Amino acid sequence: MKGNVRSTIVTSRLAQKGASAVEFAFVFPVLFLLVYGVIVYSYIYVLQQSITYSAQQSAEAAVAVSPEPGDTLNTRIEQRVRAVAVQSLNWLPANQRARVIGASGEKVQVSFDTIDTSQNVVRVTLEFEVPGLFPALELPLVGNIPPLPNRLRAQAIARI
Repeated sequence: MKGNVRSTIVTSRLAQKGASAVEFAFVFPVLFLLVYGVIVYSYIYVLQQSITYSAQQSAEAAVAVSPEPGDTLNTRIEQRVRAVAVQSLNWLPANQRARVIGASGEKVQVSFDTIDTSQNVVRVTLEFEVPGLFPALELPLVGNIPPLPNRLRAQAIARI
C-alpha cells in the first residue's frame, strides 16, 4: 500500500513537470516579444533624445560665431554647427553616426531664414533613418513586431 502511494506521488510530480514545460512554451514567446519591444523602444527613445539634444546644441553654437574679415558669417556658422553635431553624437557607433550626420557632418541640414522681416534665424535639422537598425519580426495577421518609425527627426532654431 505504501509503495502504491509513493508511485502515485512520483507519477503526479512527473506530470507536473510536463505541464510546466507546456506552460513555458506558451508564455515564452509573449515574454520574449515584450522584452524585445522594451529594448528596441528604449533605444529608439535614446536616439530621438540624442539627436534632439545635438540639434539644440548645434543651434546654440551658431549664436556664438563671430564673423571675421573676408569670411561670410553663414559659412562659419555652418562649419560650427556641423562640428558641434559631430562632437555631440560621437558616442554613437560609426554606422549609426553615418546615418544621421554622414562621414563628417554633411547630412546636418543648416538653413538660414528671416522671421517677421527683422529676425535672422538658423535652423538645424537632423534626421535618422531607422529601417534596418533592428530586425523586425514578421508575424502573420499582426505584421512587423515592433512597429518602428521610418525616420527620427529633430529640429532646433536659434536667433542670430
